[in-house]
Amino acid sequence: MITNHDAMTHSENKMPGINVLELRNYLLEPGMTERFSEYFHTKFVEPMRKLHGYTLGEFEIDGIDDRFVWFRGFRDMAERLKFLTDFYLNSETWKTYGGGANEMMINSDNVYLLKPLKNDQFAISEKQITLVDFYYCNGTLEKTIDLFEREYVPFLKTINVDDISLWLSELSPNEFPRLPAFQDKNLLLTISNYADRQEYESKQSLINDMPPDLRKSMQRLITIHNSLRLSNLNYRKGDNFLDEHEVH
Repeated sequence: MITNHDAMTHSENKMPGINVLELRNYLLEPGMTERFSEYFHTKFVEPMRKLHGYTLGEFEIDGIDDRFVWFRGFRDMAERLKFLTDFYLNSETWKTYGGGANEMMINSDNVYLLKPLKNDQFAISEKQITLVDFYYCNGTLEKTIDLFEREYVPFLKTINVDDISLWLSELSPNEFPRLPAFQDKNLLLTISNYADRQEYESKQSLINDMPPDLRKSMQRLITIHNSLRLSNLNYRKGDNFLDEHEVH
């Protein structure tokens, strides 16, 4: 296990080979967020890592009670299937502790199955705030991707929003139907990270003041835009949970 300091000094905390990402958003029983977070962190993170299912962030949703959000990454869909089979069907960890987790959850099916737009490396964020933006583009996804690459992402860089990655739905068949996931062919998703709430609010104000022509172009192409503002639980714990030497 490596600390935050160690991670930052080793390849800038980059992790090559994460080509499948699950964004998992759990609805918990009332008042269970802190208890569930601790249970999840102590019982599951390390055993999953050993089976090559990598926890890449643990979060609360700002302003919304009884939610626990986390990212899980894999090298590819074949490794994901092997992990899910090994962990949920065969592991002693899940047999011992799975029931306890399920008792604290109302619903665990709000899951997006994603792949990177480009072959970029994924970094575990050590920042306080993570923003997930969902852009649903009804028949206009390719044009939206082009607009983001040509205009929107370059605009973000001019205001120093550069800790951002772009994702599409992974449309390969989900061969483990016991864990369903959304696979929307019209979705473009971004994940951006901010040092703290002050930086987040400052940068969002600048984004809201984007050039009018760019705003209009985005409005023409994007049918629905939703956001999740996440508070990084790993930041508060002061730990990192991925041994980068195991990801190639």
